[in-house]
Amino acid sequence: MTPVYIHYRYQQLYFKVLPSDKEDEQWNYLHNKYCDYVYNLVLHQRGVYIKLGQIASTRPDIIPKPYLKKFAQLQDGVPPQSGEYAIEMIEKAFDQKIDNLFSEFNLKAVGAATIGQAHEAKLKSSGKEVIIKIQYPEVRRLFQLDFSTLKRFVRLAQPEHLPLFDEFERSFQIEFDFRREAKALDIIGKNIMPKYKNVVIPRPIRNLSSEYVLVMEKLDGIKLIDGLKIEQAKMAEAQGKTLEQFEDEMMKKYLSGELYKERNAPSKLLVQTYGTLLKTITNIANLFIVSYNYTFGWILHKKVKYFEHRVIINPREIIDLLNDVHAHEILLDGIFNADPHPGNVFLLKSGKIGLIDFGQVQELTLEQRLKLAKLIVLLAEGTRDEIVQHYSQMGAKTKFMNPYVLEKLARLGFDRDDPEVCEGMNAQLFFEKLSQIDQVIELPQGYLMAARVGILLRGLGTWLQIPHSTAQKWLPIAKQLLEQYRLSSGIDYITGKV
Repeated sequence: MTPVYIHYRYQQLYFKVLPSDKEDEQWNYLHNKYCDYVYNLVLHQRGVYIKLGQIASTRPDIIPKPYLKKFAQLQDGVPPQSGEYAIEMIEKAFDQKIDNLFSEFNLKAVGAATIGQAHEAKLKSSGKEVIIKIQYPEVRRLFQLDFSTLKRFVRLAQPEHLPLFDEFERSFQIEFDFRREAKALDIIGKNIMPKYKNVVIPRPIRNLSSEYVLVMEKLDGIKLIDGLKIEQAKMAEAQGKTLEQFEDEMMKKYLSGELYKERNAPSKLLVQTYGTLLKTITNIANLFIVSYNYTFGWILHKKVKYFEHRVIINPREIIDLLNDVHAHEILLDGIFNADPHPGNVFLLKSGKIGLIDFGQVQELTLEQRLKLAKLIVLLAEGTRDEIVQHYSQMGAKTKFMNPYVLEKLARLGFDRDDPEVCEGMNAQLFFEKLSQIDQVIELPQGYLMAARVGILLRGLGTWLQIPHSTAQKWLPIAKQLLEQYRLSSGIDYITGKV
C-alpha cells in the first residue's frame, strides 16, 4: 500500500509545481491503475479495512469513481466462508445439532462483511423465517493488529488523522459480542418502532444469541441501495442517458453547487400522491382479476396472475426519516446504531424501511447529549464565535486553537462537507489543509460515532441528489431535548440562565 500512497503524493506535489491541462487525465490513469490492487488488498486484509472501505463507498463526492465502484461491492459483496463452517459455528454456539434448531438452513450466505456473515433459516419450533449472523474466528485480534498497523502508517504519513483513528479504535472494540447486539436490537426497536411506524427493526430470537452467533427476524425486502439503483436507471433512461452519464451529471452539479439550488428530487407530497394513485389502480385491477379467477378463470382453468404492489421510493421522505430516527436515537434515547450505511437499510415490500446490523451501537450520557444538542443548534443558528467556544468546551483541541479551523472541524463533523464549506476542495484535502494551518491534537471524545452517522447519511443524500445539512435535519430534535431539560431543571442549557 505504501508505494501506492507515495505515487499519489508524488503526483500531487508534481502538479503543484508544474500545473498541467492533462491533470485530470493523469489522475484517472492512476485511479484505474491502482483501484483493483487496492480493492483486492482490502478484501485480503478484511477486518477494519473493509469497514473503512464501506464508509468510503458512501461518498461519491470524495472518492474517485473507479474506487467508488469497487468499494460499493463491500456493502454486501465480501467473499463469505463456507456453509459447513457456518453450521460448525452454530452448533458450537448453542451446543445442539443444527437440525434440532432449524427446519431449513441455507448453506449459501446472503451477506458477508467485516466481522462475519449471514445465513437464512427457518426456526424448527415455529417455522418463523430468520437470519443467522455468524462471527469469524480471530476477528477481534485481527482488528487490533489492523489498527496497530494503520496507526503506524497514519502517524508517519498523515498525523492529522490520528485522533480520528484513536476514537475509531475505541468504538470498534464493542462490536465483537453479539449478545450486546441482541440487547441493542431489543432496546432500540422498542424505542423507535412505536414512534416511527414506517421503520422496522428486527427482533432478536429469545435464547438464540451468543457471543459469536445471533439469530434475529428476517426482513422481507431488498437492500435500499439495490432499489435506488433500479430507480436511478429508470430516471437515466427517461432522460436518454446511461446510468453512468446520469451519475456523472449529478456529481458535477453537486461539486459546482448547482445541486443545492435545484429541486432535483420530486417533493415528498408529489411522490406520496403518485404512490397512493398507483396503489389504488393496482387494487382495482386485482379486484377485477379476483372476479375473473373465481368465475370464468375457474371454469376455463386459466387463472390470471395478480398485479404486485409496486413500492414507490420517495428519496426526500427516506432521507428525512433516517435523519429523524437517528437523531432521536442519539439525542433523546442516548443509544444509537452508528453504522447506517446503505447496505444496512432495507426497502421492505410493505413500503417501510428496515434497519439492520446493530453491532456498532454507542451510548451517550445526558450531559454528552445536551452538549451535542447545543452544538447542533449553534451550527444551524449561531455565530462562529459561539460555535468555536462551545466546540472547545466539548474537548476539541488544536495546537493554536485557531477559530477558523475549529469552526470548520465542527461543521465537517456535524453540519456539512459540501463545496461551500470545503471552499471548493475535496473534503479529504480540505481536512489536510486545516491541519497545515493548525494541527489537530484532539477531537471531542465520545462523539465520533455520532458524527459518523451524519456523514453516512449525508453521503446517502448526495447519492440521492439531496445534499443536506446534518445540523438542519437534527435541529428540531436537538431543540426538543433542550426544551425537555429546561422544563425538568429550570435551566436554559444554551444560555445557562435559570
